[in-house]
Amino acid sequence: MAELLFTTDGFAPNGTSFPGVPMLLDQEMRLVEPACAWLLHVALVRGRTRSRQTWRTYGEALYDWWQTLEANEWIWDEVGVAEIAAYRDRMLFRPSDHTGRAYARSTVNGRLRTLALFYRWCVAAGLADDLPFSTSELALSRRQPQGFLAHVDATGGRQLANELTIRQTSALPKPLSPVALRRVMAGLGSRDRLIIEWAVTTGMRRMEVAGLRLRALPRSSLDALVAIKIEATKGGKTRTVYPPLPLIDRTLAYVREERAVIVRRAKLRNADYAEPDAVFLTEAGRGISARRVGAMFAAAAGTAGVTASFHALRHTFATAMLRFLQRRAQDEPNLNPLLTLQVVLGHADLSTTAIYLRVLATDLTLVESSVDELYGALLQ
Repeated sequence: MAELLFTTDGFAPNGTSFPGVPMLLDQEMRLVEPACAWLLHVALVRGRTRSRQTWRTYGEALYDWWQTLEANEWIWDEVGVAEIAAYRDRMLFRPSDHTGRAYARSTVNGRLRTLALFYRWCVAAGLADDLPFSTSELALSRRQPQGFLAHVDATGGRQLANELTIRQTSALPKPLSPVALRRVMAGLGSRDRLIIEWAVTTGMRRMEVAGLRLRALPRSSLDALVAIKIEATKGGKTRTVYPPLPLIDRTLAYVREERAVIVRRAKLRNADYAEPDAVFLTEAGRGISARRVGAMFAAAAGTAGVTASFHALRHTFATAMLRFLQRRAQDEPNLNPLLTLQVVLGHADLSTTAIYLRVLATDLTLVESSVDELYGALLQ
């Protein structure tokens, strides 16, 4: 079956390192040239897809498609509407082989749109003669509510749609209550508790928490406000977060104590061990990965009987921060809560941030506390 690999730091086609570019191999371990050519175009040429997570999403979509092609002995540039429809129906009516769960309709549509982008590029590049299905560009009206993941859309607000996509409803983000968060965190070790606290009090994504560096931490939290620059962001654009001072203290204590023990043990096991700059380490002394962060939270949430992903922590922070900023704006008329929240979250498009207005308008009782109050509630 097809295999999906990713380039390492040594991959530098233009003199600049490009780790994390997906590369697709067929069942005979040969490069799938059209797929690899498009993925390289997405990563190296196309200016709007700077996020490695976007590269991975596209790579995983093509990987799944190529596995389907091989399983059914279809030829990639000879498929048509019937084959694409069969692929869609397989996702609709069969659980994922990877997760064992049913595919979300947004996932099904996302993969169909990825195939539309891929085949359209192949036709333009002369690698394929025809598109496997008819497509048209739809200009999405800004007056219509967009999906929460609109900020990862690399088409500038325009999406490729086709007759095979299915109807889906956009669900509002669901913040978690302090009670639910405490249930999730019950029984977790200090490292995992800190990871959750960083996410829920700063809005950091799992890749950003996993990418938090020692050099970014202050030596103490004596200042009234501590600004932390994070570099491992979606899209690679550095932004600043402002964690609560008690969280800084607790993190520095973890670094001095628990993390230091992990490093010492790793050095005893391997004299060549090089301590990573990552704040949060595995027991083996390596920087924790974003996937492991997500898996940790999913397991803890499942144990607690809470239905939520790690990204719900970002929703919780955003909703609490927006409510706090709205209160501040009553005394500071020059403060624009939504624009401020956009900067804090690192959103490129204000319409992505605006969805939290709908969350508050739907149920203002969801979050009535500030971020500091929310953090205090977690420690009770």
